[in-house]
Amino acid sequence: MLITHPYISDMHVEEARLPDGTYDRVLVVRANKKRPEFLSAGNDNAMDELLRQLKSLDTLAKHGFADFQRVEIRDQ
Repeated sequence: MLITHPYISDMHVEEARLPDGTYDRVLVVRANKKRPEFLSAGNDNAMDELLRQLKSLDTLAKHGFADFQRVEIRDQ
């Protein structure tokens, strides 16, 4: 489960009303560790797995299979 991942500190859905009257719902994931730089990434398998899961969730959302339109990752 994503919420129990050691790099995740909070997850929630933010909702905003757009000028055309529709709602924009975003799953906000707060991470307590920034994504490592390319050259110093090493073998951080936990980060790779987390990013893979979030990309899958974002793909599902963009195709209408979730209660939100996209996923945003924010650091603390």
